[in-house]
Amino acid sequence: MSRLPLILGATVVVLAGGYFGLSAYSSSQANALLEDWVYEHGLDEYVSWESVSSSPLGGRVTVTGLRAEFGKNQPDLRVEQLVISDRDITDEQTRVRLQFEGIQTDDAALSTLGSLAGGFGLLRGFAPAISSGLIEMKPVDLELFVDIDDDDGTFETELSVGMPELFDSHISYRLSNLRDLNHTLRQLADGLGEDRGPFGFASPLAELASSIERAELEGTTLSLQDRGLAARSIALYQRYNTPLDPSAGSAEDQRKAYYQKVVAEVQEGCNRESKAFPDGFEDACELLSELMLGEVSGVQLTLEPEERVRLSDLVELRDIQRQERLLEQLNPQLESL
Repeated sequence: MSRLPLILGATVVVLAGGYFGLSAYSSSQANALLEDWVYEHGLDEYVSWESVSSSPLGGRVTVTGLRAEFGKNQPDLRVEQLVISDRDITDEQTRVRLQFEGIQTDDAALSTLGSLAGGFGLLRGFAPAISSGLIEMKPVDLELFVDIDDDDGTFETELSVGMPELFDSHISYRLSNLRDLNHTLRQLADGLGEDRGPFGFASPLAELASSIERAELEGTTLSLQDRGLAARSIALYQRYNTPLDPSAGSAEDQRKAYYQKVVAEVQEGCNRESKAFPDGFEDACELLSELMLGEVSGVQLTLEPEERVRLSDLVELRDIQRQERLLEQLNPQLESL
């Protein structure tokens, strides 16, 4: 499991949380603070917005018409609305929820978004849209929740991505046995505007790496929910991959029969390999068949370790001799939605 999405995601949230850390302020104050923050970080030439509003007690801040334009040959980002809520910002804790509604951008920015999302590799580029016959990408919705609690030594996060006419994806996980993660990230965030030289961040980065090295995985959930991708993909496959016989009757019936044969062959091949699957994947081949036929709308993978599993232990998944034992510890469960 790559550590980069954890570090980047947490840093982004601490930056946002540090800025919106006041308990109550008016919309005009929120707008002024955002202007100051953008100016202090040298982003005033690139980032703009139409309006900022705040709930009476400052618990919910809405930024409308957010735009990030970095010039020629650089990705542009447009967000219809950014909602910041569920905030609790202290020296010991950073908790915040960011809801990006109506994200419109180009291929380069989607690639970056896919990298930040870690396991959501399907976000990279427009491949899912093109391969399923979707002419253009619809605006994407993204929701990120992070709770970093130094008192409990935990890090909990949820990331949801909604792609209209394609799929919805969701990943959540909870880490424990973390020491001073929030404090360390705040040190990094506070130092971003300072000229510390090439080694200025060495100490907090070392503390961050050490903290993550000790982190233990308490549980994670990954799910994908179809929103039209499967039906279009199946139709395209049948149309362009079926060997039609003019004398064999209805072309539509031939396409359906041929595709069912292909799916059956895939399931048979999966069944031959299923002896090597970990516990919890007993129905994986049947689920694969149902997904290919569009009979289920989604799939969910859950990891609920019954024993202690550190993030550093996950590298053993690459070792064939050790991965079986680690998979038992992770206690994976695969099911349809």
